[in-house]
Amino acid sequence: MKSFWKNSEALSARLAAAPKLLVTLDFDGTLAALAETPGQARLTPEFRSALRALEASPGVSVFILSGRALQSVRKLVGLRALYYGGNHGIEIKGPGFSWRDGKAAKARSLVTGIVADMQERFPPGTGVLVENKVFSASVHYRNIKAAYRRGFFNRMKALMAAPSAILKWRRGHMVFELLPRGASHKGDAVILLARQLGSPLSIAVGDDLTDEDMFKALAGSGVTVRVGRKAGSNAGYFLSEQTEVLRLLRLIAAAKDWGKKWEQQLWSHSNSARASRSPK
Repeated sequence: MKSFWKNSEALSARLAAAPKLLVTLDFDGTLAALAETPGQARLTPEFRSALRALEASPGVSVFILSGRALQSVRKLVGLRALYYGGNHGIEIKGPGFSWRDGKAAKARSLVTGIVADMQERFPPGTGVLVENKVFSASVHYRNIKAAYRRGFFNRMKALMAAPSAILKWRRGHMVFELLPRGASHKGDAVILLARQLGSPLSIAVGDDLTDEDMFKALAGSGVTVRVGRKAGSNAGYFLSEQTEVLRLLRLIAAAKDWGKKWEQQLWSHSNSARASRSPK
């Protein structure tokens, strides 16, 4: 992985030259700092303003792609003109486009059953938070009480070892994710939306394990940026910390605005040159 900022001049030129650009961003740990619980996460006014400015930049589409449920991430960001992906890419909705992975719907009842079991075993007082996101689930243990740690990890070990042709488990930042096996992931989602938008140049930014799917999908064709340097990541570049994402959003908007002005100057010079050669 390379430092994004040490290569920012060349990357800015590449972004500026692209006729169309798709900017895909994870939410938790990328647009918003990681919080003690999902309900405490907030998008700051500075980040919201940067997203609004970026979406208004010429040729730019913005895609917020999260592990949260679709309605949850749309409410947190609150900008209608953006594209949103929920459940790690199982659902997508935005201007003129709405899509859902049909395979995931078949897993809903199983997800509900496992969520109910975990909520019964580990109610709120244990510090374990179980989210039912309809098509997937998240089991957060950042705040687990010491008395429940052994029982919790034993239960998770048993669940992850149980064979299933329909569901699978993945680990993230202090969370276990329950996902439909074979359903779309973040890599599939970013490729699907890019095709819908006419194959723009893609830049993707994320910080967690599920973001590696979009880094891998865009390897060799897009610009992939991980928040936090990590050996073995599929991302081409890294930012040192989450707060640098704001600077990155502003850099992209500035690059696209500069690119538009440069095109206008070329067009103006070209017209002037043709006019000077025209017979009088």
